[in-house]
Order: sequence, then structure tokens, then C-alpha cells
Amino acid sequence: MSATDNPDVPFHDENGVPLWVRWAWIVSSAVVVPGIRLGYRLRVRGAGAIPKRGGVLIVSNHLSSIDPPVVGTAAWPRKLYYMAKVELFRSRLLRFAITRTGAFPVRRGEADRDAIRMARGILRRGDAVVMFPEGTRSQDGVLGEPHAGAGMLALEAGITVVPMALWGTQSRFGPARAVVGEAIDMTDLDSGPRAERARIATDRMMEALAELVPQAGGPAQPRSVAGP
Repeated sequence: MSATDNPDVPFHDENGVPLWVRWAWIVSSAVVVPGIRLGYRLRVRGAGAIPKRGGVLIVSNHLSSIDPPVVGTAAWPRKLYYMAKVELFRSRLLRFAITRTGAFPVRRGEADRDAIRMARGILRRGDAVVMFPEGTRSQDGVLGEPHAGAGMLALEAGITVVPMALWGTQSRFGPARAVVGEAIDMTDLDSGPRAERARIATDRMMEALAELVPQAGGPAQPRSVAGP
């Protein structure tokens, strides 16, 4: 039986996560959170929509490589986990740093089942995952075509899907804005072909983000992105 299966293992929390991982995150957050808030002049609206407990999937638009820690700062004090391109893990020093802020590897440009399986496990144990459905950064602030991975995760039973729009993270030193929307209702997607349900879930995420991006200071989204 693994530590994750047995939360009574010493030096692990109630979810079976080693306590040193939690403490490393707390220490790193003591540096990262104030740094992001001050350095990027971050202002957050609607953070109360993020549940304090339970599995949460936060979906966001993607503008900059700084977006993951910005989302993490906006969601504080929830600990967030996020996918980072596998190339970043080849540097021992960088791997040491980003894993302690919640990163796990993903192979971009392909359906990385291992990364999706990791994200699903994190959600099932009651933690929070950040995903950028577009998979790559937008150069003009207009939402791009989403990948299916976020929609597949949104079908997990008992999780909450929360949209967050960012703006200003693409500018050096901001000012950055994060607007959190209300949870997206996925409760009706409990039957039918899984691929179709995932597509509908992804569409709902993108529609929610299309409404929030202008509220964060970004451009109005084309109708094809915002939905009918």
C-alpha cells in the first residue's frame, strides 16, 4: 500500500502527500506570492469563487510563462498543481524549483496520458489543478483552439471547475489583473459518449473565459470563441 493509499503513514498529510512537499510549497510561496503581487502589481477580483477545499480544476487563458505562479498567487492560500513542458525538467536546478511550486511534466503537442492521469489523481485526492486549455500562449489576447484534456478532467465526479481570466502578465512588470468567474455547471454531463461530453465541457470553459477576458482588461473575443 502506498502513502497515498494510506494517509496514516507518518510524515504525510491527510491526502498522503509528504509533509516536506507541503512545507517546501509554503516556504516558496512566502517568496513567490509577494513577489508576484508587487512585481506585477497584481489585482485579483472574485477569488472567493475558488472553493477552499475539495477537488478544483481552474482553467485560464494563457499569455505568458509567468501565468502559472500568477494563477497560484490569485488563488492563494490554495495550493495549486500545474502542467509544465517536459523540457523544463531536464535542468536539475529548475526541476528542483518548479516541482516545489506544484509543477508536473507534460509532453506538449501530443496526448500525454501520463500527465492527464497525474492531474486526475490530484483532483481525486481533493487538491487543485490549473490548466490552460489552449495549451500555448496567445500573442494577441484572443483565445485559441482548446485541447480536449481540460474537458476530460472536468468530467471527474465531485470536482468544481472555475474559470480565471488573466491580463497584463504578457507585459513586463504588469500591471496584471486576474478575474475569477463563478463555477461552471457540468452536472448535466454525466452520461453519453465521453468524447462528446468532454467537447461540451471544453466549450463551456472557453465561453466562460471569453466573457471574463474583457473584464480583466483584454480584448473582446470573437463570437466563434465566445459561443452563439
